[in-house]
Amino acid sequence: MEEVDPDAFAAAQAARFTGRRLRIGRSPITHDIAWKGWLGDLTLPIPACNQGWAGLAAANDLTATATPANCRKCALVTRRTRSAPPLQTTLFNLDTPR
Repeated sequence: MEEVDPDAFAAAQAARFTGRRLRIGRSPITHDIAWKGWLGDLTLPIPACNQGWAGLAAANDLTATATPANCRKCALVTRRTRSAPPLQTTLFNLDTPR
C-alpha cells in the first residue's frame, strides 16, 4: 500500500473542492461543503449537513461538482431556504411550533 503525504493530500482536496459542491458516491444529492479539521491544521471537505459516509475522499468516494446543491439539510444549515428542494421529500413540517 502506498503512503499518502497528508499535506499533499489536503492540498489536492482543497484545490479540487474549493468553490464547488460535492456528491457522495453515485447519489444524485449535491451537498454544500464545509471544512473539517483532519490532522493538525489540515482540513478536508465534508457535506455541510454532516451526512455520513465511509472514507475521507481517499477512495474517490466524493465528487466535486458545480451543480447547485439540492440537499435539504445543507440548505437549512447554510440558511439558503426553509423548504425542501425538488427531488427530496419533506419528512416533517419545519414551521410547526415546538
